[in-house]
Amino acid sequence: MLLVAGLGLAGCTFTPVYGDYGVTQQRLEVAYSKPGSRLDQIIIQDLSLKLGKSDDPNAPLITISSDAASRTLTRTGTTKPATQQEVTVNVSYTVAASGRVVTFGSRSASAVWTTRGQVFADEAAYRDAEERAARAASETVRLSILAALATPARPAAAASGQ
Repeated sequence: MLLVAGLGLAGCTFTPVYGDYGVTQQRLEVAYSKPGSRLDQIIIQDLSLKLGKSDDPNAPLITISSDAASRTLTRTGTTKPATQQEVTVNVSYTVAASGRVVTFGSRSASAVWTTRGQVFADEAAYRDAEERAARAASETVRLSILAALATPARPAAAASGQ
């Protein structure tokens, strides 16, 4: 069984994600679309810091669109209790180069915060949780983009099974 697995992997090449020569050490020459919201801005800033950025008009363009939704995790009959809340940030992304889509997808991440009935503190806790979830989702988007760009493109005949 191990021999069969070894033979199946013989034609494969692996690129490490982390390490001195890993994919994450590479800086990409990519451009970003203008953010449509505060969350988009956080995600784009995080991606440009970790992936790289280019002002070249021919650089691949990463387009980000995000939204957030929250929900209460606990129920109680107690007056003014501390309540657990969860916010989920959904991120859709597209990478386009030379007028064609290279990769696209969506990722999401969640973060928890607690409300205590103090309006300003509750709002600050919500914004903090929203940003934590956006940064976590940004990391999964970054890894997805790196994986897509590190995978060699298959010829059209091989992709169609011919």
